[in-house]
Amino acid sequence: MGRTTLISVAAGLLSLMAALPALTGQPSGFLLFYIAGLPIYLAGLALGPAAGTIASLSGFVAATVMGGALLSAVYALIHLVPAWAVVRQAMMQRTTPDGSTGWYPPGSILASLAAMAGTLIALAGFALMAEGTGMSQVISERLSQVLGGIMPDLPEAQRNELVRVYGPLMPASAGSSWVIMAVVSGVIAQGLLTRFGKNLRPRPAYSQITLPDWLSWAMVGAALVSLVFSGELGFLARNLTLVLAVPFLLLGLAVAHQWARSRGHATLILVTLYFFLFLTGWAGLMVVAGVGVVEQWAGLRHRFGGQTNTASGGGTPDDD
Repeated sequence: MGRTTLISVAAGLLSLMAALPALTGQPSGFLLFYIAGLPIYLAGLALGPAAGTIASLSGFVAATVMGGALLSAVYALIHLVPAWAVVRQAMMQRTTPDGSTGWYPPGSILASLAAMAGTLIALAGFALMAEGTGMSQVISERLSQVLGGIMPDLPEAQRNELVRVYGPLMPASAGSSWVIMAVVSGVIAQGLLTRFGKNLRPRPAYSQITLPDWLSWAMVGAALVSLVFSGELGFLARNLTLVLAVPFLLLGLAVAHQWARSRGHATLILVTLYFFLFLTGWAGLMVVAGVGVVEQWAGLRHRFGGQTNTASGGGTPDDD
């Protein structure tokens, strides 16, 4: 067994060890669980897509042996699948007409993650509808049970109100967290590898990220369905819209960061922005996502020193 294979297998096992406490019901393992995919990103982005595949497979096999099919399936769905997909796409490259290397655009990777999350939500929703129930009903029942377990003294009226407020957004919250968790792990891995000179791919210019056009149309289509239909179909469409809006949220944040740098006092502006988002929650996040949509179609960054928007986001080499 070669050195690369050994490192890859070790990365998969380390990832599982980080995820295992939370997977087995230990709340203290939540923070490690959030970055449990990081070793696989590090292996794949430093050693190539084959190493990422080996790391993912070793983690999956070990999880199956240690915890059975259900635990390994959950672990794979949350960490292994997005890590493998991101590494595979991030390592894709081609030679451009001018002879330079063109890497797969980070905006397209981000859009793919959102599409994967949305697809999983849609498949789960349609499967429950086919069984004669619905995702909204299942979520309401489970959320009520969880609240009853952790807050047994909470009056039923208040518990029902919490279910009414948070239940409709639970799939979108889970899907958005899944996308952001993968993005954070990938960015941290690339940053660490770049710092120590172990990266295969140059560090992307995140402030110049662009998104593919199909994502805009997918989000608009889901939003239209959510407006036209009620019931379970409308519930699924609303959550799908919010998940597909995550890349536009990150694009909006890129616009905000570049605007802040062009104005001076960037740190103060950005601290104020994130404090505002913390206070306003979903409402503030959707405003920033709206800025991302405007950037995608009209271009904002070039007005304060950024590059002109290229909506397709495809094919050009990343800047260091």
